[in-house]
Amino acid sequence: MNIKLLTLLTVPMVTVAGVSSDSMFKSLVKDKPKADYVFSAQERAELLAERLPILSSMQLTYEGQTYSKIKYADEYGRDTLVQLESVSGKTVTLMIDDMSDADARCLIYSDKNELDSFDCGPKKIAVSSNKSLVESQTQLGMKTLRLEYHQEALEYLTMIGSTILTPIVTPAEVKIKTSFAFDDFYNDAVCGGHCQQRIESTLGVTTFTQLQSIVDQYQGTPMTMVFDSHIGGSADDDINMYTGLLIKDNNMNTLVTENGSVFSGGTDLFAAGNKRTLERASDVGRIEMAQQIGVHSWFDDDLKKSAKQIPYTDESHRKQATYFTRVMGDKGIDFYLFTLDSAPAQGAHWITKYESDKYDFINEIIDQP
Repeated sequence: MNIKLLTLLTVPMVTVAGVSSDSMFKSLVKDKPKADYVFSAQERAELLAERLPILSSMQLTYEGQTYSKIKYADEYGRDTLVQLESVSGKTVTLMIDDMSDADARCLIYSDKNELDSFDCGPKKIAVSSNKSLVESQTQLGMKTLRLEYHQEALEYLTMIGSTILTPIVTPAEVKIKTSFAFDDFYNDAVCGGHCQQRIESTLGVTTFTQLQSIVDQYQGTPMTMVFDSHIGGSADDDINMYTGLLIKDNNMNTLVTENGSVFSGGTDLFAAGNKRTLERASDVGRIEMAQQIGVHSWFDDDLKKSAKQIPYTDESHRKQATYFTRVMGDKGIDFYLFTLDSAPAQGAHWITKYESDKYDFINEIIDQP
C-alpha cells in the first residue's frame, strides 16, 4: 500500500458475563482509525490538475517525428523508463540515465524494435529558465535527436504509472485487461527474447485517466477489471484511491487471472470489486504459494516512521480506513489493520485462504481445469 496513515478510534471496553468491570480484558480492546475522510470531486480535480501537466513535460524530435505526449513511465533501477507518443500514434521508449553524470548514456527504443544509445551527459544539455534541452546523436545509427524537458517534472515522472488498460468488449460486458507498457523493451533489451521472471508494472494517474475514459465510453455496461499482468503497486496512493473508488462506484467486478497478480496498491484496486475472483495460477498447494494477492505495511519517508508508529488520528490512516470501508464494508478497517501487521514496508505477505475467509476478501477461487 505504501501509504501514510492517521486516525484514532477508541473502542468501548468489552465486558464478559460473570466478570467484573475491574477485570475487563483490556488486551482485547484495539484502537482503530475512523472512516471519516471525505473523498470529493474537488480533491480529485485538484490531484489531476497537479499531475496531468507531467504528461506534456517532455518532447522528443527523432527521425522526422515529434513525440510530445508521455504515455507511461517507470523506474528501472536508478534510471527512468519513459514511453512517448507522437500525434500519429507512433511510440518510442527512452531509458534516461542520471544526466548529471559526466558519462551518462541514455537508451532509445523504437516501435521497430531498434535499440540505440546516445550521450545525455551535462555537456549535451543546455538549460534555459525551467527547461532543459539535450541535442545529441545515436551511437549506432548516427541519428540526430532533440530532447526537451521540464527539469522539475522529470523528478515525478515515475509516479504516473506503467500499466496499460485495454477494454475488451463482449455482448455481455466490458473486460478491462491490464498489461505492462514496457513489455517489449524488457523482452528485447533486457532479457534478449522473453523474460522468464516476473516483471511488475505500477499504477498512477495514467491508470485513473485510462479507466475514466473507458467508463465514460461504456457507461451502463457491466464491467470487470481483469488483472492479467503483474501489478507491483501504486506509485501515487492519493490518485490510486480514486481509481479504486471509480471501480467501486461503477459496480465493477475484479478478477486476478492465472497469468496475473496484485500487490500493495494493486490489491487495493482488487478490493474495490463488487465480486472479487481469483483464478489460481497453480492447483498445487495453498493459494499463497503462487504469490497472486499480496499486502504489506508502509513507511513515511518524511517522518522516518513506519505506519504503526504514526497515530491513527493522522489523515493518512483515516483516508485508508475510509477507502476500505467504502469498498469492503464492515470488514474494511480490520482488513486495513491486518495489512499493517502482515509485513514491513519493504516486505511482502501473500494472502492465505484463512485470511481471505476471515475478511470476506476473495469471493470466488477458480481452480485450474
